[in-house]
This record gives sequence, structure tokens and C-alpha cells, in this order.
Amino acid sequence: MAEKPSPPQSEPVVAPDATSAVTRTADAIIAGQVAQRNADAAGLRAAAGKLDNLGARPDDDQHDDLSESWSRQASVIDPSTPPAVYRGRALGPSYKKGVVSATSRVSINQIFLAGKKASVALVPASSKPVSIEISDGEGRKICSRLTSLKPANCEWLPLFTERYQIDIRTSESRPVSYYLVSN
Repeated sequence: MAEKPSPPQSEPVVAPDATSAVTRTADAIIAGQVAQRNADAAGLRAAAGKLDNLGARPDDDQHDDLSESWSRQASVIDPSTPPAVYRGRALGPSYKKGVVSATSRVSINQIFLAGKKASVALVPASSKPVSIEISDGEGRKICSRLTSLKPANCEWLPLFTERYQIDIRTSESRPVSYYLVSN
């Protein structure tokens, strides 16, 4: 009896490209959070400008556009400089703010296209530990990362266009906020 060949798998996780739009978006979100905590108008404007230049926008209508929000906050802190001009959505990364607690996990299904590098970053909104795990349509783990201070990046090259499951968890007893950035 011939053994059934196993289906082809996605390429292994590749090292994150420091210049990818998802990584730059994650870095801009972190810089904006720091500037927001420090009431730093210049930092808020810079982070808002980076998000705007990348074309990064919330992936749904339920969340504020960070670029617009941070530009407004910067103008309140230092009204001497006008806010960045919004030019409309360009193709680029999207982000979603979420909350996860130890008693739950957040699961998101997303389709990634064959032959086009898939990139996902989990950006913690606090210093509390949070993890991300991505599995393909067959349940095979593509990427697993734990983070508390820096973005956790996952990049791979899908061999087939298919739906991937993104799971976000924490061991903290209190809810932990995060941003999920993807292309």
C-alpha cells in the first residue's frame, strides 16, 4: 500500500525584514504610544506622518485612525504646527486594536495570497506579556512568538491562497491591550 504524500507546506518562517511596511507600521505605533504617554507633540506628529505615509489604517470602522487621532493630539499639545494632511487610503498595512485576558484568547481568520509574502506583527500596548501563534488551514503552526516590549513579527511565503488562523493569548490575569498589524 503506497503511502499518501503529505500536502505541500508553507515556506518556513523567514526573519522579519526591518524595512517591511508591517514592521515600519508596528514601529510607528510604538513610537506614537511613547509620544502619547510623554505628551510629545513632535513625536506624535512623526508617528502620525509615518502611518499616513505607509497608508496604514484601522482594518475596521470601530477603531480610531491613529494617524488622525495623534495629529489632533499633537495640535492640542503644540498648536503652532498644523496637522498632517490626510490624502486617503493607499494600499498598505492595516492594524486592529484589541484586548485579551488570561480567561480568553482572540482568534482571527485572515486570507493570505499565494506567492506574496505574508507579514503580521503583534504590538503590545503595555509591558505585559502577550503571544501570537499563526496556523495554516490544516492547523500546522507557521509562527509562534511571545513579546512584552517589542513587536513580535511573523513573515512567511504562502504556497497557496488560504485562510490562516491568528491566535493571541496572555497569561496575565488582567486584560492586555495590543495592536495587530498585517499586510
